[in-house]
Amino acid sequence: MKSILVPTDFSENANTAIEYACELARSFGAKVLVMNAYTPAVTQYNIVSPLIEEETGRARKLALEKLSAICGLVQNQYKPVACDTKFVVGGIVDAIEQCMEEGKADMVVMGTKGASGLDKILFGSNTTRVIEKVKRPVLAVPAGCPFQPPKRIVYATDFNNEEFGHLETLVSIAKAFGAELMVTHITTDKAALESEKMLKGNFARQVGGLTDYPAITYFVKYEENIERALDSFTTQVNADWIAMYTRERKMFEKLYNPSLTKAMAYHTKIPLLAIKG
Repeated sequence: MKSILVPTDFSENANTAIEYACELARSFGAKVLVMNAYTPAVTQYNIVSPLIEEETGRARKLALEKLSAICGLVQNQYKPVACDTKFVVGGIVDAIEQCMEEGKADMVVMGTKGASGLDKILFGSNTTRVIEKVKRPVLAVPAGCPFQPPKRIVYATDFNNEEFGHLETLVSIAKAFGAELMVTHITTDKAALESEKMLKGNFARQVGGLTDYPAITYFVKYEENIERALDSFTTQVNADWIAMYTRERKMFEKLYNPSLTKAMAYHTKIPLLAIKG
């Protein structure tokens, strides 16, 4: 991992995400790229008026001053982490996606807020859209969750062979912090519990062939509601992070099968690492 992108709106929640990004960067010898996006008002017929240009200019100047201050703090407090900044005019999700496509970062760390009803849609939408669109790992950091080195990371698995190509990222993060990786499968079919345990053994053997990291444990649980089960399990084992593999979904899947990863990102009280397939 060479570079970590962290978007900021200069809020307290975004500052927490910057802290996480810096700690990860220090562990991996990576640099941090702090990005701010400004979306100007849209006039009728999309004609940009002088007033909007003037407002954008003021926003740019203020943002660059704040980004420079953040960069100075990062370089003073997280030596030897290098820090770059970026200001863009446009939507933050598109800016992140473009940055990743250009190979400017290997991972995104960003804050998220969870609530109910309309607040949930408004506050969580940017993070969940990034999880859905960006083809790189995304660490979603909940509000009010200061950094502490993870000692237990719960990885929710479906025992899917597609996951093996992406486990290296997760294992490397666990190694960096000496964390236990708790590979957990939730089944909603009680009758299939024993066969799922056999799959667990096969999955563990295959993972063992890919990495010699010793601090990996495996669990199979039955629960009618997967989201509730993961929430309960992470609390039970006092997990510091939860990680999930999320794949590109087709249109009809999005309509009729909402993403579990996105649902967890809305309300989890601990950081969620989404690894995109």
